[in-house]
Amino acid sequence: MDNGSSKKDARYTWRGHDVHYERSGDVNAAKHVVFLHGFGVGTFHYRAQLEELADAGACVWALDLCGQGDSWPRDDDAVKELHAQGFQYSIDMWRDQVDDFLRDVVGRSSYVAGNSLGGYLATYVSATSPELVRGLILMNATPFWAFVPNDENSLGYRLAPWKGSLPVPKWVSTPFKAYWDSFRSAENVSGLLGLVYASKSRIDDDLVRRIIAPTDNPNALSAFCSVVWSPKSKMSFDDMLTRLAASDIPIALVYGKEDPWVVPLWGQRLKRAVPRADYYEISPGGHCPAHECPASTNSIIDQWMTYCEAGCVGTPPSGSSDGSGRLIQGNPRNIFEKIDAFRASMG
Repeated sequence: MDNGSSKKDARYTWRGHDVHYERSGDVNAAKHVVFLHGFGVGTFHYRAQLEELADAGACVWALDLCGQGDSWPRDDDAVKELHAQGFQYSIDMWRDQVDDFLRDVVGRSSYVAGNSLGGYLATYVSATSPELVRGLILMNATPFWAFVPNDENSLGYRLAPWKGSLPVPKWVSTPFKAYWDSFRSAENVSGLLGLVYASKSRIDDDLVRRIIAPTDNPNALSAFCSVVWSPKSKMSFDDMLTRLAASDIPIALVYGKEDPWVVPLWGQRLKRAVPRADYYEISPGGHCPAHECPASTNSIIDQWMTYCEAGCVGTPPSGSSDGSGRLIQGNPRNIFEKIDAFRASMG
C-alpha cells in the first residue's frame, strides 16, 4: 500500500514492467478516486483531476497501463522473459493490472473513473471485483474492444493466425513498421484528436508531444501490434453491465455530448442497462471530457462522490457548477436513438 506524501510520481514493478502512476492528495482522505486513461495517452491526461479534486479533499490516483504512457518492460531481460511467457497486451491483462493496483498499491475501496478504454476497464474491474469499487465513473466509455474472439472453440479464434502473444511475428511487425512513423507523427496525432475533441483549443503542442513520447520506446511497436491482435475480454461488456445492474455499486455517466465516436446513443444504452446510473452530459464536450472540459467534469465528480458518501440519499447533483454539465434522463432525442431504443424494447 502507498502511504507516502501528499503528492507522488512513482513506479512499481508488475509482470516485468516498470509501471508509472501519480497520486495527489491526503492518503488518509475519506474519498479515493483512481483514474484510468484511454488508449494512447497516460496519467498526463488527468493533470487537472490530480490537482483540483485533490484540492477538494479527495486522494486522486492516475495509472499508466502497461505498454502505454510511461509503463514499459523494465529492461532487456524482462523483455526476453515476456517473450518466453507469451505475454499479451490484452484487455484481460490490463484488467489484472488495475485489479492488482487497487489491491496492492491503493489498498482500499475506491471510486474508479475511466475514459474510453479506461471506462471499459473500470466497468470490467467493477463487474469482477466489486469489493474494490466504491463507485464507478464512466467518461465516454468504449463499449467494445478488440477483434479476435476470446472463445478458443470459435471459428474466428481458430482462424486468427496470431493472438497477440509476444514476440511479434515478422509478418506482422514488418508491415506495421512500414507506416508506424506516419501513424505516430505530430500531424496525424493532432488530426485524430481534432476528430474527437469538440474544443480544438485543448489540442496543443504539449498534449501532442506527450502522446507521441511513449511511441519512442523500443518496445512500443511490439506493444501496439499485440494490442491490435490480442483477443476480446473473457467477459462481454453486456455481461459486465448485467452484473453491475445486480450490484449496489453507485454509477455515474459523465459524457461529452458532441463525441462523434461514443455518441450519446451508447450512453443511453448503458443507462437502460443500469437504470439507477446517474447520467450527465457535458456540452460542448467531446470524447475526453476530463481533459477537454476539466472544470465541468471535476465539478460533477466532486459533487457526485460527496452525494455517494452521504449514502446516495435524495436527488443526485443536478450538474456542474458552470452549467455546461447536466443530469438528464437519457431519453432518445433523434431518429437513430429512437430506433435503437425501440429495438432494445423488442428484446
